[in-house]
Amino acid sequence: MLKTLLRFAGFSPPAPPPRPPSARRVAPKGRPAVAPVAPPPAPVVPVEDPVEAKRAWAREISARQANRRFAEAVVLLTRAADRDASRVDPGDLGWARNTVPEDVQTYLRIRALAGLRMRILGDDERNDPSRTAAYRADLTHLAATDFETWTAGLSAFDRARAAAVRHGEPMPDPVNVPSAVEDGIAKLAAEKARRLTEAAARRTGGNGGGGGTPAGTPLGTPPQAPPTGTRKADDDEEPTPDAPAGPKR
Repeated sequence: MLKTLLRFAGFSPPAPPPRPPSARRVAPKGRPAVAPVAPPPAPVVPVEDPVEAKRAWAREISARQANRRFAEAVVLLTRAADRDASRVDPGDLGWARNTVPEDVQTYLRIRALAGLRMRILGDDERNDPSRTAAYRADLTHLAATDFETWTAGLSAFDRARAAAVRHGEPMPDPVNVPSAVEDGIAKLAAEKARRLTEAAARRTGGNGGGGGTPAGTPLGTPPQAPPTGTRKADDDEEPTPDAPAGPKR
């Protein structure tokens, strides 16, 4: 009431001037509401089939056992092919022949004929699944690609047959060579023949005949004439050597 009377009497202070537009506080506008981002769906992880897991485990165990049996059978077959080794039981030998493929059996026999010993795994090594798997893979690969050993073994087999015929002894059992190995042996023989031909050509200067030009002579150069000495004329007389001094007989 008092303030109102004073304002009418002119005693009230003037009102403060308005703030410039630049100095006014402008209330920030509210941001629009943003919808929450939904998380990505979880990846679908297939639930492991217990039946399939058991089958995979059974296959792995079967493969390990097969590799171990293979290594054991190779030991028996190697002893059977070695004349100096002890005799192998026929039942064990039959089991080994049913365990090892026929081409690998033939390769083991070829190595024995060539006088080459086959590396076998011991008891501790045969208990290692990784060693038996690598051993089986390596021996299978050698049986299919070791053409040098196949060639040497087949040559020894031919000599054994010839000796059996000459001495009237029993013939050795035939050797069944796989067709792929026969092709590899033929290619190896052709490669050796090609190398021998090239070596002979380098020794003779590129000519296969004995009357060629010497090594290093350019192609197209005529052969050298044989050396000619001083020819004797028909009317030339040979000098008569002087007679030795002394009495004549």
